[in-house]
Amino acid sequence: MTSKYQPMVYAALISLLLVACSGESKKEEASASETEIKAVPQIEVARYKDGDMVKEGDAIKLSFTLPKEAENPDSIVLTLNEKPFQKGLQTSATIATNGLKMGRQRIVIEAYKGGTVAAERYLSLNIKSAIKPASYRYTVVATYPHDTRAYTQGLAFDGNTLYEGTGQRGISDLRIVDLKSGQVVKNAPLPDQVFGEGIAILGDKIYQLSWQEQRGFIYKKGTLERIGEFTYAGEGWGLTTDGKVLYQSDGTRAIRIVDPANLTEKGRIEVYDNVGAVEYINELEYIDGELWANIYQADKVARIDPETGKVLGYIDFSNLLSREDYSETTDVLNGIAYHKATGKVYVTGKNWPKLFEVKVVKK
Repeated sequence: MTSKYQPMVYAALISLLLVACSGESKKEEASASETEIKAVPQIEVARYKDGDMVKEGDAIKLSFTLPKEAENPDSIVLTLNEKPFQKGLQTSATIATNGLKMGRQRIVIEAYKGGTVAAERYLSLNIKSAIKPASYRYTVVATYPHDTRAYTQGLAFDGNTLYEGTGQRGISDLRIVDLKSGQVVKNAPLPDQVFGEGIAILGDKIYQLSWQEQRGFIYKKGTLERIGEFTYAGEGWGLTTDGKVLYQSDGTRAIRIVDPANLTEKGRIEVYDNVGAVEYINELEYIDGELWANIYQADKVARIDPETGKVLGYIDFSNLLSREDYSETTDVLNGIAYHKATGKVYVTGKNWPKLFEVKVVKK
């Protein structure tokens, strides 16, 4: 081959290569298109759509229609929250909601033909509480000084020792506080880049969350020696324990149930009252079988059934801190501590100058 023909030959080869590549690309497009075409046909559900709210106690009455591709199925299988609850050929079903947890319920309907799913439908409904939460008010039993530099994120007693977890990057810490004087007895600063959050005491360990860093810290109770770390997805807000598991909030309606043995999530509840979802669940405290939760930026605490997520009552803490006690740095109500031996309840707020022992009574 003479040299003058070489550019032409190369051009031809390149053209062939481009054509070949173009062909492959078209094959891929065709393959993707076929995949889309082969999407499983959807089952039409009457009455309900994703996100609809159902009151606890009201039955969910499903009625659905199979698409042409799934007519005369071998079987229709319904699952609720990943558990089968009906199998047959019925195109309707009734789900009793008594006993279900509050919040999202995942329903899947699948029609089978020849051993494969011929049609399906995923439906998500929410359960809200059927009861109106009880209303509570407070009376102040005693008032104690509180460090106005403490951006309170967690508060907990162990015996007579008061522990506090504080936030804000660069000044977050875990501390032991003298209740009567408000003085910091001992503290363990967090790394400067970490924004501290809720704390819980379980056994001889203290657990502390961080806000957005997805890092948790483990300390030896009493000495505040940091003995470990753990990670989790999402944000960390409040933390408490019933003595068996950890309950962790993340600023949404959800409260995660965490296994302290391996610090992994083993379940969760969603918080609902008789109106709907309760968002911004913040600092937590476990008191006599209930979860008490600060609602961020609200002067109220929700009393929650830890089994279902149902709000049993609200405590109105309006005007707990008088206006003359406010400064430029005073922030929202946050921090609940329960002294198990005395049954006393203590509350404070972020950068508040006072910490209160309160008595909660029904209105």
